[in-house]
Amino acid sequence: NVALPVRGKASRRMSSLARSVPTARIATPRSASSARDERRARSIRPSASASASDGKDKEDDARTESSTSSVSRRRALLGAASLATLAPASVALADEAAMAPPNPRAYFQRYPTLFAPFYGDDERATLLKTVVPNRVWCLEQNLAVGPLETPLRCVVIRLRDDSLWVHAPLAPTEEFFELIERDVGGTVKHVVVPTYALEHKVFAKDACDRWPDADLWIAPGQFAFPMEISAERIYGRTPAGVLGDVSDAGGERGAGGEPPWADEIDVKILRSGSFRLGGRDVGLREATFFHRPTGVMVVTDCIARIPEEIPPLVDPEKLLLVGKRSTAEPTPAVGSPGDTPEARLAGWKKMTLLINYFFPEHEEPGGAPGVVEWTDGWEDNFAAISGRLFVPPVVRSLLYAQDPAGVRAWADSVAEDWFAPAETTVIGEDGTSTRVVSTPASLTIVPAHWDGPLENVRVEDFLNAYRWLDDPGSDPFPEADMARGLQPVIDAVFGTKTKADGSQGSGLDLFFSSFPTLASRFEGGE
Repeated sequence: NVALPVRGKASRRMSSLARSVPTARIATPRSASSARDERRARSIRPSASASASDGKDKEDDARTESSTSSVSRRRALLGAASLATLAPASVALADEAAMAPPNPRAYFQRYPTLFAPFYGDDERATLLKTVVPNRVWCLEQNLAVGPLETPLRCVVIRLRDDSLWVHAPLAPTEEFFELIERDVGGTVKHVVVPTYALEHKVFAKDACDRWPDADLWIAPGQFAFPMEISAERIYGRTPAGVLGDVSDAGGERGAGGEPPWADEIDVKILRSGSFRLGGRDVGLREATFFHRPTGVMVVTDCIARIPEEIPPLVDPEKLLLVGKRSTAEPTPAVGSPGDTPEARLAGWKKMTLLINYFFPEHEEPGGAPGVVEWTDGWEDNFAAISGRLFVPPVVRSLLYAQDPAGVRAWADSVAEDWFAPAETTVIGEDGTSTRVVSTPASLTIVPAHWDGPLENVRVEDFLNAYRWLDDPGSDPFPEADMARGLQPVIDAVFGTKTKADGSQGSGLDLFFSSFPTLASRFEGGE
């Protein structure tokens, strides 16, 4: 089941520099004719011919002055009449702008990020899907970087006491909040921040402001990466607790201890890598969840399935732009003969390759400066990563490769505990003999990215997504895609660099050590 309120067209910005402004904030300008008539009325004066001249008698002077004054009065009255006619229209336009309802898809992003709008005003549409009727839902928006878009997902679970548990809140639009409060229905008592990645936590403070009585639960090491910042500064409150056991949470469980929802929702912490930053080792962790009453697993980045069809919220204009064979070609307009299902699907497939590899194999320099062309073979590379469970290239190569043993321990624990077979006791016809039948379990997994929810996932499908942990060559990504796109990034991040003070550190350490002012800005609150 899908709910998509239609309250206005989503932003069609092709650049993050073009900001959308809620209608209520637009000041209605005066019309050019209104300003012109106003200036005309102010400038009306008796003509110079009304003054006495040599060779004219007083009677002529009086006649001239009277005639000029009459003309002046007529012009003044006409000017005033024009203003009187135009004024109601101008006032009506201003009143209409002031009375227009706010854009339900508009929001303000309070912290700078690497995705649109980077910082400031923007708008997003929100889609509501039912995962398990009356128990579990997910909400989707789009995460955009320039012309590239991909789904971003939040999960809402109704607990036994009828309260709501909200995982990774999305952009704080009125539409997003209303879909939870009105369409899902209930009181939000728990807001959960599951991981270190900005797109999954940057809007948590807005959710806490909207639901001030809700408890905030966070994964360990929230702002240890990319720099150490207190959770209180970012979220505006002290978290009720840090998820995971004491070792996961660095010895801190928070004021609330074990969450009150622990008897319904299991938590496992995935240690997804460690980086040397600022002279210290920073561990990145993701909190994963299993809602036992419904068999729904909630994750963020650890597993995904890229859909072979276009997600519903992706902007058609961006699909047509990215889908072209060459950047030198004109972009088809939406609704034009060039706007075909094939053109849009090509745009989605190319978006996927660009998001996963940055510089994919078949995106080549064209014959002219600044021109880029797609060569044959890109569809095969899309097919290699779509339509199946897998760990996306960026997560697998940049993060999980740093601690494969930790990822393996987590995957095995999930397979053993959350995919446990269902056992059924069967009573024989004689009423006395019994036997136990074990049925392989399947789960519904709701990831934060790409496709979702993913239904009927079997344990072998789940474990197959992690087989590369034991045999790196068992599930390779296209070699040229990795070589041109991700490998240079990996080398830049983990290669040894010499810092300004002469010490050695990783590329990542060098990059973030150059941003002390950004850290101080965060520490200032807001």
